[in-house]
Amino acid sequence: MPVAKEAAEAARDRYLSTLSQLPGMDRVEVAKVDDGYALSVRFRSGVPADLPRDLDGVPVVSESADRPS
Repeated sequence: MPVAKEAAEAARDRYLSTLSQLPGMDRVEVAKVDDGYALSVRFRSGVPADLPRDLDGVPVVSESADRPS
């Protein structure tokens, strides 16, 4: 089921503090994916293995500056 932009924005706002504690986290944005929205988390190098796949039903996608998606 596609996630509404408002739901993705709410998840970003709710979890920004938690995500920013992950090593190398650079930024978190709401991104359009397929027919809905997700949280796009960018890391300066590497992606932590414990990055959640979703937060409150909002998919989490990641990329690393040293490994573009």
